[in-house]
Amino acid sequence: MRRLFFVLALCALCLAVKAEIYLGSAEDVLKIARTNDIEGALSLKGAQEGVRAAKMSLAPFLPQFDFTLSDSASAEKTKGDYKQKALEFGVTQKIFNGGKNFLEYKMQKEKALYDFLDAQKSQEDKGRALVKSYYDALLLRLKSEVLSEAALNAEAIFEVERIESAEGLISSADFFESQIRRKKMQAEAKSAKSAFEQASRALSVLMNLDLGEKLVFLESAEARANEAEESGAKGLRARRKELTALAVQRSLDLKKARARMTWAQKQRSLQKRSFMPSLSLRAGASFNGRGYPLTEPSYSVKLIMGFDNNPWIPASLSKNSTFKDGALLSMTDSISGKGIINTSFLSQLKLSKIGVESGKLDVEKTQKEIECKVFNLIQKIESLEDGAEINRETLALKERELSLLKIQLEAGSVTKSDYLKSLNELAEEKINFLKAKIERDLLIEELEAMSSCKIKNYGEDI
Repeated sequence: MRRLFFVLALCALCLAVKAEIYLGSAEDVLKIARTNDIEGALSLKGAQEGVRAAKMSLAPFLPQFDFTLSDSASAEKTKGDYKQKALEFGVTQKIFNGGKNFLEYKMQKEKALYDFLDAQKSQEDKGRALVKSYYDALLLRLKSEVLSEAALNAEAIFEVERIESAEGLISSADFFESQIRRKKMQAEAKSAKSAFEQASRALSVLMNLDLGEKLVFLESAEARANEAEESGAKGLRARRKELTALAVQRSLDLKKARARMTWAQKQRSLQKRSFMPSLSLRAGASFNGRGYPLTEPSYSVKLIMGFDNNPWIPASLSKNSTFKDGALLSMTDSISGKGIINTSFLSQLKLSKIGVESGKLDVEKTQKEIECKVFNLIQKIESLEDGAEINRETLALKERELSLLKIQLEAGSVTKSDYLKSLNELAEEKINFLKAKIERDLLIEELEAMSSCKIKNYGEDI
């Protein structure tokens, strides 16, 4: 019984211990998320298989085989019993149809390529959402760390002030004012911690992690504040043309737009060839007899001209020649068709033309959007770089001011409430500095993803 209790207790302890996932960068987030994204992997795999299937869709170009086996019997009083067995088989090869089969084949490939690009774009969008979620959570964690440190310092000062107030060394007004500031700082720290926990859970959901797995961010506020300032942002303006060309070349949105335009062009070309005939050749053989093996062989050659895609009068013309015992046995000419009242064909042609023109405009628009986005990203990154530098200088001044206030506080020339106010302002300035750096890094990550080109620390190489 004791042994069973010990085993159950050990199992409960194992369940209570949360697995920890350590995150040192956005790359760590992407690697873990891709490992857990089974749905995305299946979607991408299915799209890849669709591309392979489209490439192997060669049936319209290959010959078609047909066969017929019949066994008939009849009985008449005047003629007696009659039995007949027949075997007929043939092969039909399409010789010409105005390139319509080839166009349809290329349209299938374009459609499969579009689906594959769409699956890739979905994965790319997931990656961007993951990176943004990581940096959002990281910023909230650093903010919580800064505010928690400031709240702890305020708590230490309050303990001294509480004793001084009890001894009558400070006025009640100063004591209450510093207490209000301390409470406010504690509330801000608590709110930041709660916001970080919510952001961390949201990131866990995007990473497809179990609820029992805890995310551990390895970056600290101190490390972020003291990291090297060479980010490569200062050399971006000179590289704008290069980065724009790379982003245009790599853009999945632009590739999708081009695939849509190409498909629309081929669809219009196919519609314009609706009146062109197809030409097929069929060679066949038949054997007849009352029993097996069958005898009485005959052979046939049939030339078929089809107007199957004609929007108003789909028809078929054929010329059939039959040979038996080495001589021409018969020749048959036939024509069959039907009349269709198709009132929308001309409108469909106009719509296909509009679709092609719209596709071209969509390609141009998408390319301009990419170029504008690269330009805007470079401007924002440079602006945040400058802002981070200004915040760094302001932060250094605030730290010197706080050091001076601490000396004045020990000398009794300033109140603890004033010192707490300056401590809170320093925390806010540090948060602004960290925010500018993280937003800059997020935009650099986005620009790197767009251009597939390393940007960070580029300034050291030029």
